[in-house]
Amino acid sequence: MPILTQNFFTRPTLTVARELLGQHLVRDLDGQRLSGIIVETEAYVGPDDTASHASKGRTPRNGVMFGVAGIAYVYLIYGMYSMLNVTTEQPDFPAAILI
Repeated sequence: MPILTQNFFTRPTLTVARELLGQHLVRDLDGQRLSGIIVETEAYVGPDDTASHASKGRTPRNGVMFGVAGIAYVYLIYGMYSMLNVTTEQPDFPAAILI
């Protein structure tokens, strides 16, 4: 599978979310290659999506959602789980996909 380019992520969020399914997520860490297959995604589209971190406007925490597509947005919940999202669409339109 080829590495996904930024252009892949500039498309509509729901399209990207569907097409991420089955893709491989790969990381090299301490000389080891770790990988998994994406089996579930959750899309957050725009400021009107009340489930989105961006629904109440831009903050220091969610500012990356208002930036360019294809950037990792990672945050901690319950003090123990790191949540990986990737930004989508165009700058100033907050959209991301939880993987």
